[in-house]
Amino acid sequence: MTDQQISEIVHDVLRNRVPAAQFLGADVWSDTDFDGDPIIRVTARYGHRPTAKPDPLIAAVHDLRSALLARGEDRFVFLSNDVADEQRVEEDVD
Repeated sequence: MTDQQISEIVHDVLRNRVPAAQFLGADVWSDTDFDGDPIIRVTARYGHRPTAKPDPLIAAVHDLRSALLARGEDRFVFLSNDVADEQRVEEDVD
């Protein structure tokens, strides 16, 4: 699959997975792991982290993997989540 096709699947899955998290988008690209094997890296951006346990943002990697496998893509997915309301803002100190 192309990165564009993978990106479309990733966006569909994450947008529908946890609506309360306010999915803002994702960066998706092909990469290699520490052993040189091909992987897919995803950095997903959300407005909020849901309070549900286990954390549905972390568990989303399973849904991504299943959706991609169903379409013939067998590379592992490495998912990172960037949550806007968890960003730390530090003041500049002179």
